Amino acid sequence: VRLDLALQGAGHAEVAVVLEAALATLLAVVARLGPDGARGPVDAVLLQTQVQESFGSLRRCYAKSGGPHPRQATFQGLFLLYNLGSTEALCEVLQLPATLRASPALRMALAVDSAFREGNTARLFRLLRTLPYLQSCAVQGHVGHARRLALARLTRALSTPKGQILPLGFMVHLLALDGLHEARDLCQAHRLPLDGEERVVFLRGHYAEEGLPPAGTCHALVGSKLQGRTLEEVVMTEEEDEVVHRPVSPA
Repeated sequence: VRLDLALQGAGHAEVAVVLEAALATLLAVVARLGPDGARGPVDAVLLQTQVQESFGSLRRCYAKSGGPHPRQATFQGLFLLYNLGSTEALCEVLQLPATLRASPALRMALAVDSAFREGNTARLFRLLRTLPYLQSCAVQGHVGHARRLALARLTRALSTPKGQILPLGFMVHLLALDGLHEARDLCQAHRLPLDGEERVVFLRGHYAEEGLPPAGTCHALVGSKLQGRTLEEVVMTEEEDEVVHRPVSPA
């Protein structure tokens, strides 16, 4: 796409529109494939490289052109969400004009990044529930890691020599899991013993991290927000016009 645009000598505004559509499509496709390659062999490194290169091309286009670019705030926010927790990405976003940073899309992305950095699990997943579909696609790759960090904090807070019991339903709500089965998978992947089908025991010395955390289906956080729309409809939608789930203030 980038080579074709260069050969055509397209202007910055036209280039930005095409790159936005291509990047949105790529983010949605990556989210559908999932991080575990469940839908076939996936070269995760290649996909990540393609996404980062696409963000780089689009953001350079924004920088070279005075605009206006109606969807710039949305895609700058997507850049931060895709690179959640990256100091470099945060610094680049904070260098954007104040008027751009004040947009709802960027304010929300900054709020999500802040909650992630602070380890504020409840606020992070509350915000993730409210994100529109495309933003949810961008941040999906960080969900498993965020859940692992949250589980580690719960373990430090609740573990005792005799074991302390917690309902799995609480974890489903806190971590926006897709049911008790995902809560059980998460606990078992970290060697936390279960008490029946609906409770976990935080027993000191049992928690362990091996390999990648379970990816989960992310239906509540991502898939459910598609709401029957086609990929084309999602790609061309202005995010500010979308109705998000249980809207909350990002402040």
